[in-house]
Amino acid sequence: MNENKPQVESFPWHIWEGHEGKPRFNSVAGRPGRIISGRLLPGCDMLLGVIGMAKSHQVKSAWFNSFGSLAKTDFSPGLRFAAANPDKVERLSNVNLTGPIEMWSGMGRLSIPDEGEPVIHFHGVLVTPDGQLCGGHFFPGGNPVYATFEVHIQEILNVDFKLEMDQAVELPLIEPKPKA
Repeated sequence: MNENKPQVESFPWHIWEGHEGKPRFNSVAGRPGRIISGRLLPGCDMLLGVIGMAKSHQVKSAWFNSFGSLAKTDFSPGLRFAAANPDKVERLSNVNLTGPIEMWSGMGRLSIPDEGEPVIHFHGVLVTPDGQLCGGHFFPGGNPVYATFEVHIQEILNVDFKLEMDQAVELPLIEPKPKA
């Protein structure tokens, strides 16, 4: 799983140049499966709980949305130009906040392969105890639920999400693939 992700990862900045305005994408047609609606309980890690909920219903690929409260949180708020190399971009250092914290909205996708570790990608918007709005990229671990965390999982049939190295971005990214 993508737990314990390094605080700093860098990737090239200029990869978008020369492609601006051109339709470029990877996609696979699937179809909707079941909708799993649930609630994560106090103390459960937000993303590990989503993975656990999906596993309990034998969901293999899905997108999900969520909202609720967290006791504390650990996330990366965005990207910046790398100090050591202005041709590279790096993730901002993680922000660690102590709650109570309200997650207003979050969305992600997940893959639970038959073999190997689950993959989850999640972004969310939250409000801090002093009323500041912020958000970013969240990683599994370090985000325990405070009172409740509501989750709605939309299963996607006939699609697998595979973590693959993207040579242009120089990072492993989630790619949709037709179900084998």
